[in-house]
Amino acid sequence: MKSGVIALVGRPNTGKSTFLNAVLGESISIVTPKAQTTRDQIRGILSDERGQIVFVDTPGIHRAREGGINAFMMQEVKRALEGPDLVLYLVDPFSKPEAERLVLEVLRLSEAPVLPVLNKCDLTKREPERFEWVATYFEECRTVLTGAGVEVLSPIQISAEKKTGVPELVTGLFDRLPDGPPLYEDPDALTDRSSRFVVAEMIRKQLFMKLGDELPYSCAVEIESYREDFKPVAIAALIYVERESQKGMVIGAGGKKIKEIGTAARKEIEELLGERVFLELRVKVLEGWTSESRKMKQLGYEFDGKGTRAGKERR
Repeated sequence: MKSGVIALVGRPNTGKSTFLNAVLGESISIVTPKAQTTRDQIRGILSDERGQIVFVDTPGIHRAREGGINAFMMQEVKRALEGPDLVLYLVDPFSKPEAERLVLEVLRLSEAPVLPVLNKCDLTKREPERFEWVATYFEECRTVLTGAGVEVLSPIQISAEKKTGVPELVTGLFDRLPDGPPLYEDPDALTDRSSRFVVAEMIRKQLFMKLGDELPYSCAVEIESYREDFKPVAIAALIYVERESQKGMVIGAGGKKIKEIGTAARKEIEELLGERVFLELRVKVLEGWTSESRKMKQLGYEFDGKGTRAGKERR
C-alpha cells in the first residue's frame, strides 16, 4: 500500500480544483469561471486498492499586500509546501511566462519534487498557438528550480475538465509515493473538512456565480446552525459583506437575488447530502473585514504571518 500527500499549486484558474474534483469524482472544491475562488487549503482524499493519496488544493498564487485576505491566501499556499511528498504545478496554456515566474518564486521553497503539469491539453489541436511558449518555459522552470535545489520531474499534459490523462497521472503518482498506511482511516472519506465547511463553500460558489465581478470577493459565509436531526435538514447561514451598499446588492430588489442564490446553493447541497434541505440565508455587514486582521479572525481567516495556521476551522 502506498500513501502520501501531494500539493496542488499554480496561478489562479489553472484547474487545480477541477483536477481534484475529477480525481475524487465529487465536487469537494468549488469551481467557478472567476479567478481566486479558492481561499483555503482543502484536502481531498483518494483511497483505493493501491493506497491513499491526500491532495491539498490551494489558492491561486498571486502578489498580495501585507495583511488582509490575499496575504492569508498566499500563506495557505506556502503552508501546503511544508512537507508534501510531491508538488503538482499546474500550468494553463492561456498564461504567460512572466505571470508564471511568480509561481517559481514560491516553488523555490519546496523541499519535495515538483511535477509540472500542462492542463487543458484538449485545446492543442484547436488552438496550437496557445502552447508555443510552454516548452521553453518548462526548461526555464527546470533551470530555476534545480538551481534552488528543487528536483523537477518531466512535464506531462492533461485535461482536468475532460479527464484526459488524469487516470494515467494518478497511477504514476501512486508509483512515486512511499509505502505506508493510510493517513486517514475511513476509506470512504473524501475530505478532512466538515460538512459545514463544504456547505458554506457551496453557498460562496453561488455568490461568485450569481453576483457581479467584484462583489463576491468581499463576501464570506458562516454557518449559524446545522440541524441534521431535522427533516429536511435545516441550515442557516450568514453572508458577510464589507459595506451597506453591498448588502442591498446581495439581497436584490424584493429579495430576488438572495432567493436565486439560495435556490442554486440548496440544489447542490441536497445533491451532496443525498436528502432534502431547508436553507435560510441572511446578509450582514462587517465593515472592511477583508483587510482587518481582527475581523478576519472572527470569520476564521486567522493566521500568524509565518505560514502556520493558528485558528480552528470556521463555519
